[in-house]
Amino acid sequence: MHAVTVRKTQWCYMDQNNAPLPRLSYTPDEAAETTGASRTRIFMAIRDEELTARKAGKCTLIETDELRRWLRSLPAKGREPDAATS
Repeated sequence: MHAVTVRKTQWCYMDQNNAPLPRLSYTPDEAAETTGASRTRIFMAIRDEELTARKAGKCTLIETDELRRWLRSLPAKGREPDAATS
């Protein structure tokens, strides 16, 4: 079984069955691109303990659920989000 890395998507695919697997984590650069936040803002959130990151050697990883939690914790502007989407 050989995994193929697919960037800029929320899914990675196994090439044997081409079955979708959910993405488990993002690097800070990928998190910035995915959320629209700057790379600096991602690192500030980690430093200020607003966003939890994990280390694998020199690699910094942010779990997908943690990134979603952080986004939901940011102040909302405009109308209040629906309860079903928060």
